[in-house]
Amino acid sequence: MGLIMNIPQTYQGKPLIHAWNYCATDGAPFGVVGRYEDSTGKKDIVPFFKANGSGFAAGIELNPRPLFGLDKLAEQPKDKAVFIVEGEKSAAALQSIGVCAVTSLGGSQSASKADWMPLNGFKTVYLLPDNDEPGTHFMRDVFAVLSVLELPPTVKVLNLPDLPPAGDVVDWLQSHSPDWDGLQAFPADSKTWAVSELQAELKKAQSVPEEWNLAVLAGSYSSVFDWEKPGEIESKIPSVQALPPELIPAPFRPWLKDVSHRMQTPADFAAISAIVITGSIIGAGCGMRPKRLDDWEVIPNVWGACIGRPSVVLKSPSMKEPMQLLERLQAEYGELFEQEKAGAEFDSLANKAMLDDVKGQLSKAAKGAGKDRAVNPDDMQKLKADYLDLTQNAEPEATRRLFKTNESSIQSMTVLQTQNPRGILVFRDELTGLLVKWDREDGQDERAYFLEGWNGNGSYTDCKIGRGVTDAKSICISLLGGIQPDKLKRYLYQAQQGNNDGLMQRLQLAVWPDEPEHWQLIDTLPNKADKQRAYSIVKGLAELDFIQHGASQGEYDERPYFRFDEYGQTVFNQWLTELQTIKLTNEENPLMVEHFGKFRSLMPSLALIFHCIEIADGKAPGNVSAQSAQLAVDWCKYLESHARRIYAMAESPEHEAAVRLAGKIKAKALPSPFTSKAVYDKGWHGLKDKQEVEAACNILIDENWLMMTRKPATGNRGRPPLPEYFINPVFL
Repeated sequence: MGLIMNIPQTYQGKPLIHAWNYCATDGAPFGVVGRYEDSTGKKDIVPFFKANGSGFAAGIELNPRPLFGLDKLAEQPKDKAVFIVEGEKSAAALQSIGVCAVTSLGGSQSASKADWMPLNGFKTVYLLPDNDEPGTHFMRDVFAVLSVLELPPTVKVLNLPDLPPAGDVVDWLQSHSPDWDGLQAFPADSKTWAVSELQAELKKAQSVPEEWNLAVLAGSYSSVFDWEKPGEIESKIPSVQALPPELIPAPFRPWLKDVSHRMQTPADFAAISAIVITGSIIGAGCGMRPKRLDDWEVIPNVWGACIGRPSVVLKSPSMKEPMQLLERLQAEYGELFEQEKAGAEFDSLANKAMLDDVKGQLSKAAKGAGKDRAVNPDDMQKLKADYLDLTQNAEPEATRRLFKTNESSIQSMTVLQTQNPRGILVFRDELTGLLVKWDREDGQDERAYFLEGWNGNGSYTDCKIGRGVTDAKSICISLLGGIQPDKLKRYLYQAQQGNNDGLMQRLQLAVWPDEPEHWQLIDTLPNKADKQRAYSIVKGLAELDFIQHGASQGEYDERPYFRFDEYGQTVFNQWLTELQTIKLTNEENPLMVEHFGKFRSLMPSLALIFHCIEIADGKAPGNVSAQSAQLAVDWCKYLESHARRIYAMAESPEHEAAVRLAGKIKAKALPSPFTSKAVYDKGWHGLKDKQEVEAACNILIDENWLMMTRKPATGNRGRPPLPEYFINPVFL
């Protein structure tokens, strides 16, 4: 099976049964088609044509698509016959008995997507249709394309006898060799017989039906094909749950509702920004131990992303409102640092002066010691004690407490983490730049560093010549930023193809709300009292002594921690049991399975954040309540709906492009015929990329919205003309 080891061994839960290499004319493989099939017989035929290290990732961006069997065709003299069948399995079967056979990728609707130019100039072609209507339709389309070649071959149709319904050449061969499985090479001892039987059947081959010729003679490319009723093209992106006001923590609710109302934007963006910021302030200052007895602990730093079209849903202004609280807090601590810095500098100078005095006394004592005079041990012991006291008990160098940064380099982040043991928030108005950086080879270490910091309890030691050792005992990173849907596609698509290190699943508070249907001009004063209440909570959390408010800390515990109260524990236990026994076991999307896996830490982290907000707002301290636990459960349900929308974009980016192109066709914004370049040159949203447009056209061909023709090159120089797409007359 050739390159079988270089493509996934399973696809959507089905094992790989067989694979066929697509090879260039020189025999070099450039793609693979895999057949995945489960025990019930359900199958998926999946193309892998995207380079992925030493192998291939799922998908194909070639347009037109190459034929299967190009290497065999290159070796075939043009005065010898070529066989065309439907599907790689049938073509490979004929090739295994020594017959030159080719097919197009994608089944019975694929003929018009393929590049049949390599058959230009061949003398004779035999079409072997499957025994069903789709098989006849496929061969009719093949004949239509072959007919418009510059040097078209003579085409004959061979309907093999005694085929079962939907049967093909593999069934015909198996009827004479029942032990052959149809996938491996045909038995060597039966090849001579098979070839002679096929030659006998070729004498019964007929010319193409007259109606096929009439369509070609009509002289219009659009009449060459037999138009069928177009299929429905609808968006596959699922709906999402709108953020209900009761999900917003009560102390923040009036403030965030006011922000959303004044901006006329979804409340989701400001709400998740506020939660990420709150979690970052708590950070590694305390933990949550979700089980009643176990020491499993989670840190409440979380990562969030606001997804939406630019200048439409106002992501940046919505994030900026909560960020203003953090910036205000950081500014206040900056002023405090400036006030304390002078005193700290004096203490440092005084300590240095005393150390210099000790060093001077040591030097004087050493110089006074001669041949007949020893240094007084008591004096040396006193100097040593003074030196140790001055070095070990010296006031630490003044550092400014920071809550956020736009920096992301490993060295700078490590320094910031040592100075801010609770952790720090990395804010990027546009996350795309960070993701692009991490995709580069020189960004892999930083990517790994951030993945480590997501847990909130990692550690890192940086050792560089000239800078010495920087040892961060706790790496706790929170992350917040915005991103456009189109720019998120390729990261999700790569994860869908198996290049997934869990980065996207760590963006647990990623939301992609619906765009507002109704907009009003709102011009009112902000509610300063509600905003001040929110700021008081944020500032209170920055200074909170968690032990005084109900947290526990044993002799060997790194930090204080909370647990659930009796009723909160019941809520968590029921939720975790459902997650493990129902959601994870019944979920088919592998990305969602990994996403649910991260919910184990998300739910208790959110419960702790909500609990700490209540404490900072003056509510009773103690263990995490059932109310906070249930609110966290409800948030997980809400975030699940957004995750499904986000990952759906990775599953069908081409389909979404097809939906957009279908809308343009309905609006009569394109002529018939048109080229892909005519589409992406217009710069329409979601249709700006050549590969995106061609993939959309391929889907619309499958659904009978379009038909593609490719004219041969004229003369001996220059590229062949671009494929042209004819629109189904229904839409003209």
